[in-house]
Amino acid sequence: MVLRRELSDWPGAVESVWPMLEEDSLCELRDGVPPDSNALRVASELADGELAGSAFARNATVLLRAAADEGKGLRVTASGTLSLASVARMRAETDWPDMWATEHFRKGTRYRERDIWELRLLRAMVQDAGLVETGARALELTVLGRRMLEPGSLGALQALLFQAFFWRADLSLFVGWLGQRVPGRWPQEDIGAVLWALSGVAGEWHGADTLVVSCTDPETPAPHGFRAWPSPLFVSRVLVPLGWFGVMEWREIQDMHDVRRWRKTALFDRMMSFDVRLADGRRRGH
Repeated sequence: MVLRRELSDWPGAVESVWPMLEEDSLCELRDGVPPDSNALRVASELADGELAGSAFARNATVLLRAAADEGKGLRVTASGTLSLASVARMRAETDWPDMWATEHFRKGTRYRERDIWELRLLRAMVQDAGLVETGARALELTVLGRRMLEPGSLGALQALLFQAFFWRADLSLFVGWLGQRVPGRWPQEDIGAVLWALSGVAGEWHGADTLVVSCTDPETPAPHGFRAWPSPLFVSRVLVPLGWFGVMEWREIQDMHDVRRWRKTALFDRMMSFDVRLADGRRRGH
């Protein structure tokens, strides 16, 4: 982990911190996938109480319990998506930070799964993590899915979903109206290095414009149309999802043009640890 003092010594008000990493460590962060990565470890043994701020793990638990409900279950369509009744049930039982206004707008309307992007993403990630499978009429829990409902399993569930979300999913197919309009996986393909950078930079409140410059590859710009203003994509594909997992938080600054400030939570450093070498030869473990 880069120490805050070292980051403050880095030249320039806002520059990428990637050049501080030794090349092999950078490649490990970019190419390694937890749990096989040596440079980044995602903890799975956290206590349930430490994950109270993870809306994604909480909502996944709601979905798994609903799927395990022998009386109702979660019905699916012929294409494997949630039925109208299942979508309505999940809308009533799940809660997403910062989505209350959107859900208020949807109130009183029947929607298909494809119209509720955060629910479609949740179902896809739970399925991709091997926790449910599509049966003839309903989602069915796998053996692993049933294990995730046992007491003390929330940390393992968080780790499984975190890995499926950031390393295997194509968030451009799911996350918000903006993310879905811009193809490609930027900056998701570099998420390991982005998380390492955030671990050092985001200990204090910063705007998205600062974080996107500090924490992404200066040689790999945002997709065409966003190269001059990449922060909206960084917010929708990195900061907001990290907030859902409880490892980032935000606050409003009403008298500023960039009204939202972000910083990492205590859970960030509890859940993620890094073992990298800096360009000057020093090793940083955290």
